[in-house]
This record gives sequence, structure tokens and C-alpha cells, in this order.
Amino acid sequence: MIDLGDKKCVVTVFEGTDGSGKTSLLRLTAQMLRAREKVVVTYKTPSRTKTGAFAVGYGNRRGISPLTRMLLFLANTVEDSQVMKGAVRRAGADYLLIDRYYLCSVVFGLAYIKYRGVSSDVTASRLIEVVEELGRGTLLNTDVYVIVDVEERERLARVSRGRKKGFLEDVTIFQELVREGYREFATSSRAEVIWVINEPNSLRDNAERLAAFLLSLSSSQD
Repeated sequence: MIDLGDKKCVVTVFEGTDGSGKTSLLRLTAQMLRAREKVVVTYKTPSRTKTGAFAVGYGNRRGISPLTRMLLFLANTVEDSQVMKGAVRRAGADYLLIDRYYLCSVVFGLAYIKYRGVSSDVTASRLIEVVEELGRGTLLNTDVYVIVDVEERERLARVSRGRKKGFLEDVTIFQELVREGYREFATSSRAEVIWVINEPNSLRDNAERLAAFLLSLSSSQD
């Protein structure tokens, strides 16, 4: 949580495979919280800040080292922590909903390293512990991780529908490595993790359950 003096802002991070519907789920959850007269700030990484633009522009170049790419996107999420803190304080927010944070940089980074054929025993939860230790005082303390996934055939249909495909979005082998990273984190982390299967026609139900859970967290702080 972010301490605002008279209240605390609940920090929720939405993560998941490409095309799982995490952004749609975040937006609808935010809408439902606002309908309950809660102040909600949303933020998406990679951002349009200098580090975000550089991470996307340089990190997605053909032939870039997987480690370089991971560190570039990780740098953006770390740098943007201060931007998010400022936005929360200016708004006096009850909730901060983040569309991917440093967990994404680590999970996708490790998945890409493995996809490129590098054998490694480093896990997402182990690397996250290191990142959080080194980023203490800079990184935001996440209260809830919402990891969103969907059956692979549906996921592929979504990423091919009406927009340009992003980095390895349509590569099932890569996305399964991403899933493995999130699963390992969910089972090993001491953080609160909610795994959401965002099947067709389930978006509103998922958002309602999630909004109710977040409201209960806020009530417990009163």
C-alpha cells in the first residue's frame, strides 16, 4: 500500500499472457470501483516516458540480447514507480491499478531467455526477491497480483483480431514459458495472488468478483 497519511492506497498489479484480457479486466474493475465512489488511478507499462519509449524502441529490435531486453523493460518499471507515486498522491487515490509492473519484466525476460535456448535455473520468484531487495524504497509495495490467462486457442484468436501483433504474441511456445513463470511465482511468492481465467463472456463476472475483493481490502484498513 501507499501511505497517504489519512488513508492508504491499495496497489494492485494486473499481469498475464498476451491477449488474456488483463487490460480490459483492469478497466472494468476500475469502472466498478469508481461507481462505488472510490478514487482510482490506473497506469500502464511500458509507459510513454523516456525509459518506456527506449525500452520499446530498442528492446524490440531484431537480434537484441534477451538479457538486455529484460533489463530495459525492468528499468522502465522501476523509473515509473516515482511517476505512479506522484499520481496517487495528487489524486488522493484509494486504489492504484497497474497494467504490468516489474513482475512482467522478469517473467517475460526469463521466458525469452529460455526461448532463445539459454538453460537457466533462475526462477521468477527468486529474481523478484533480488529486484525488490535492491529496489527497496523505490518500488511500490504490491498488495495484490491479478494474473490473467485464457485457453490458448482463445488467446491466439484475440491477438489476431483487429490489431498488429506485438513481440512474440502469436508464438504459443513462448507464451507457455510465460505461463510457467507466472505459475512458479504464484506458488512460491508470499504475495497475494489471484489467478483469473478470463474466458469469453466472463469479463464482467471476473471484474465484479475482483472489485468486491479489493473493496474488502480497503474496508479492512478503516
